[in-house]
Amino acid sequence: MKIGIVIIATRGYFLLGLRFMKKFLHWYKGQAVIEFHFFSDRNVKEYVPEDFPVVFHNHYTKDWLAGTNSKFDCILSLEKSDCDYLFYFDADTDVGKKFTEEWFLGDLVGGQHWGDLAFMKEKPFDRNPRSKAFVPKNTHLPQMYYYGAFFGGKKHLLMELMRTLKRYQQKDREIGYEPVWNDESYLNKEFHFRPPARTVLSKEFAFLISHKGGYENTRGMEENTAEHLVFAKENKDKVLEIAHGNVFIAPNT
Repeated sequence: MKIGIVIIATRGYFLLGLRFMKKFLHWYKGQAVIEFHFFSDRNVKEYVPEDFPVVFHNHYTKDWLAGTNSKFDCILSLEKSDCDYLFYFDADTDVGKKFTEEWFLGDLVGGQHWGDLAFMKEKPFDRNPRSKAFVPKNTHLPQMYYYGAFFGGKKHLLMELMRTLKRYQQKDREIGYEPVWNDESYLNKEFHFRPPARTVLSKEFAFLISHKGGYENTRGMEENTAEHLVFAKENKDKVLEIAHGNVFIAPNT
């Protein structure tokens, strides 16, 4: 079984994506073959050992919005890959304990947003009836809000989902509309009406979502600092940690 992990790490997200990839592989204790697909404007091959299982995809985006809205196209570009499963994770996801693929594997999988039960009294679905992301307030269906930071499943099923969401996105662009939560709004519309085969509940989530390690202005960052990039390249065979805005070798690795 081969599992592809998709990461979009353009601009200020590069080192966060590198951290996630290295920590993922370090803590992974499953039996599947793991292959990372790293979309970035910086060649990640220069920052990892020669035998590291990553495919670099040269991917430039002009800003954060363009980056997050490119998810569907990036994943669709992998349709001919030999992966059995594909899973998307945000670049600022963090890993800190042993795991296997059992916690996230499934035919088509979504993750319950951590705020779904914590503070979302009214779910932040797109309520614009002109939008293809529209979910009505008077819906009779259960209202669970899903992460845009994590989803995936069997490759052929994920591709069907991505083609659907891409169509929604294109239709909204034709009328000049951007959903309230961008790509996440489309995913939530589809999962609301056609729930995934498996939902990973927030309490079952094995990784940390949106864990930037002090890189708090990633949406506005044009680039990681030169000093941090040099350090990462000089330590390509090490597992990286990011905390308080600093990059260093992860302890106990």
